[in-house]
Amino acid sequence: MGRAITLLVCGDAGPAGELAGELCALGFSARPAGIANIAAATRPEAVDAIVTMAPLPPGETGNARAVVSLAGAFEGADAVIVPPAHPIQIAARLRSLLRLRVLEETARLRLSDLGDAGHLLHKTEHSGGSVGVLYAGPPDPAYLRLEHALERTGAQVIAAFSTFNAFDYLHERAFDAVVLNTRPKPDVAHTVCSAMRRNTRLYHTPTVLLSHDEIYPAADEAFARGASDILPASLAPDELAERILALAQERRRRRLSKGLLESCRVSAVLDSETDLFSDAFGQRHLSSLVQASTGTAQPLSVIALTASVPGNAGPAEGRHASAALNQFASMLRHCVRAEDLAVRVSANAFYLALPGTSASDAAVVAARVAAIAECTAYEGADPNTPFRVLIRHEVAEAGPGDRGQSLVARAFSALRPERTSVAAV
Repeated sequence: MGRAITLLVCGDAGPAGELAGELCALGFSARPAGIANIAAATRPEAVDAIVTMAPLPPGETGNARAVVSLAGAFEGADAVIVPPAHPIQIAARLRSLLRLRVLEETARLRLSDLGDAGHLLHKTEHSGGSVGVLYAGPPDPAYLRLEHALERTGAQVIAAFSTFNAFDYLHERAFDAVVLNTRPKPDVAHTVCSAMRRNTRLYHTPTVLLSHDEIYPAADEAFARGASDILPASLAPDELAERILALAQERRRRRLSKGLLESCRVSAVLDSETDLFSDAFGQRHLSSLVQASTGTAQPLSVIALTASVPGNAGPAEGRHASAALNQFASMLRHCVRAEDLAVRVSANAFYLALPGTSASDAAVVAARVAAIAECTAYEGADPNTPFRVLIRHEVAEAGPGDRGQSLVARAFSALRPERTSVAAV
């Protein structure tokens, strides 16, 4: 198990305790607290996030990295979920907000480190144009009301009156939110949610179900399938638009940060053969990540990786071996998230730095990377005898007193021949 996200659930004792128990069952470490003693409740130990059933006084959120309100908007709330709030919905929103915070902080640090290395980027405006919303489902009077309300805010709404057309649009362009009409077949809307959550490009696009019942009877299934919110069609159009736009803006923040991270990939700090970050810039940026993780009490893990080729690949320094190692290295950065740091230390040694990730979660990433690499066949000296790259990996999590260089050294020193991974094909 990875590190449990710690939550403080604020409100009246009964409801707060019940919700805390439900969130614990979903993998969080949650404890209830009354609104009056929230400051005392955050003092014993830092909490990652707060879920509150009543508005909190200004400055009472402590060092929490995200605040989800079930009591409407107030200063300091990062997201508002309107009751009845489903525990799965709250859990998904919390994880998304915390990961978004890691993404934004990493983008800020990487831009800063790039500037410190003497590679200032030209600042550009990131307006991103109008918010794009896709409506999917049969024609409905609720759609017309929603379209007018969204267009009054400057958003652009496109309608797809069949599931096939909806996926055509989703593959053609990026949307900030998708609204799914649950009438007449809610199962179709649920299937679209599931399909989007299985697609890495669409995973973070919020999906909103438009319900024609005041209480949606299949809410458990909908949120388990990945729905972001369920909105009754009877809501005032402006309220419908407001709740959709709140989710869309989170999606835009994520897209902006990923764009900033991509812009940091300038040739001066990259390995010329693979587009991984160079060791020099990697050490500079990892030092910043370690310092930030210490200041925020967030986990940070490093995965050390070495790659080797078998004898039938030809000479170790030969063309086929070098090509295979370069191909593995080029693949490596596509196996991790935009905020993760992928560095080439030498021809066959690499490391990944994963902000906001515990050692146990990083071990899962390491095993996945090794399995992907070892399931790939490479051409050897004999074209009829392809070979596989063999991967060794080890994980080290940042601790008190760690520095970037010492953390990487600790991960590499832990590598042993018996830890060689064998892919299950």
